[in-house]
Amino acid sequence: MAKKQVVAIDIGSATAKIVHIEKTSDALHLINAGVIAYTDPNNPQNISEAVRKLWNQLGIKHTFFNKHRMEVGIALPRRFVVTKRLPSLPPATTDAQLPSVIEMAAETELPFQTEESVFTYHDVQRTAESLSVELVSTRRDTVSRYMEFLHETGVTPSAVIPSMFAIATSARNALSSPTARTIIVDIGAEHTDFCLMRGTALEFSRAFSVSGNQLTRTLMTEMDLDTETAEQEKQHIPAHQTPTRTWTRRFIGELERSIAAAEREINQDAPEEISEIWLCGGGARVPELVETCQEQLQISTRLWDPLQASALDTSSAPALETSGDTFAVPLGVGIHLLDVEKPVSLLPTEVGVKRVESTRKHQQLIAAGIVGFVLLIFVLCGIAWSRSLKSKMDLLDNQVATFGRLEADANKQLALELILADKLTHRISPMDILHAFSTLFKDRTKVAWKTFEVNNLDDLQKTRITFSLQADSYPSINAMERVLNETNFFNNIEMGEVTITGDERRPTYEVKVNCRLSREAVQMFAQKRYPKPVFETKKVEKEDVNIFLPPENFENLQEPSKEENKKDEK
Repeated sequence: MAKKQVVAIDIGSATAKIVHIEKTSDALHLINAGVIAYTDPNNPQNISEAVRKLWNQLGIKHTFFNKHRMEVGIALPRRFVVTKRLPSLPPATTDAQLPSVIEMAAETELPFQTEESVFTYHDVQRTAESLSVELVSTRRDTVSRYMEFLHETGVTPSAVIPSMFAIATSARNALSSPTARTIIVDIGAEHTDFCLMRGTALEFSRAFSVSGNQLTRTLMTEMDLDTETAEQEKQHIPAHQTPTRTWTRRFIGELERSIAAAEREINQDAPEEISEIWLCGGGARVPELVETCQEQLQISTRLWDPLQASALDTSSAPALETSGDTFAVPLGVGIHLLDVEKPVSLLPTEVGVKRVESTRKHQQLIAAGIVGFVLLIFVLCGIAWSRSLKSKMDLLDNQVATFGRLEADANKQLALELILADKLTHRISPMDILHAFSTLFKDRTKVAWKTFEVNNLDDLQKTRITFSLQADSYPSINAMERVLNETNFFNNIEMGEVTITGDERRPTYEVKVNCRLSREAVQMFAQKRYPKPVFETKKVEKEDVNIFLPPENFENLQEPSKEENKKDEK
């Protein structure tokens, strides 16, 4: 859902008002709104500080990233604006040529010097024979002065909207008849804006000085009151009673003059009757002012609350329900910027160009910042990855060096084993066999040797060992046989017949055993005689690199073939 936001500011003679409006695809939403008063309207610094304070109170976010994404419009009072119809423009002028043609025509129609003025146009009326527009202008220094009021907030307005166009925009949603003529009167503190509408189009406007502050001064003079007391009294004295009656007569007189001026300017032979008068603004709250105007002018008159009449969701700002009748101008500025395709703005061209250029540079700066940030992330990730890779490579180098030392020690041990066990071909002696038997049968009370004979020790394939054993029981003989079968020294074990000697009380069991030496017997006897040295190894910390560690021992190495043994012996 596309969204667009605008902040509209109305700086009056006694108060400043700000509204923050958001437009979505379905409706307009009032995000927030507020009003602040100041005591010295002639002090620009005082007004600027008040605007900044109200801006902050409303919590309007104005950061580096959304500085130029939010539209900011400021209202320009009607009394500073001059309007004039340019009726005799060349009818063949195209839309593209129209700005240049109006600029040339304005040089003779502006009420002040061209270089001192800011102007625009609207209400283009084109037929086959004629072309006319309404020229809207003001002094350049007036616009600059109102823009200075925003200096403390740090924003540059994107539009300067004359107040009569803002009032007309606020009223359009409440005007149902396309031809009815309606007068809208916004009674401010120092000036009153008069707008005559035909349907939803602004037909005529002017400003006059009969306003709320003039009523206050009238009460102060005639009742000898101070300002604060007079402000309170004017809320209670009816419009038709003395001394308010004096002010009411002047006010109604200005309305009559405004209506007459409108009829002259419109220049119709039979002008239509005015259907209704709408009063708004703080001055419209004078008791019985509506009834008095209706009685004197013979025109239906009522109070108008633009906040309630507009097609605006105000649920987020319920505090404005009691002061909505004073927000016609700021609401109109905001809606005008959001709804009108080409707003009627008196923003100086150079300010607009500067803002566009600033926006472009701002976007480029943000884009450069994002690109720089992404590059920084890539660089940091690259550095981190490089350091991690270097750390892993250093770890691998250390592990390779460690395994290199282990490999050297293993090769050295392997060479020693080959020399001792394989290449030198260890010679088994009868003492080796006897030592093995003495290790296997340590308990001499149960088993004892009687005879021992070894033949052909030089050739293991022909070696034959024969020995006789004496035992104290059959279980002892069976245990001896089980031990011989479980050892790796002997194989082909053959047990002879068991004979019994001695008396019946203490018999002796004898058996003759034949066996051969196993293939591993030579190496096992050599290792018994020459034990392997113990090497200290440094444990390597486990990392996330898969390293296949060497075997925990080097005992089960493949035995050299007989051909290799014979070559080594030669």
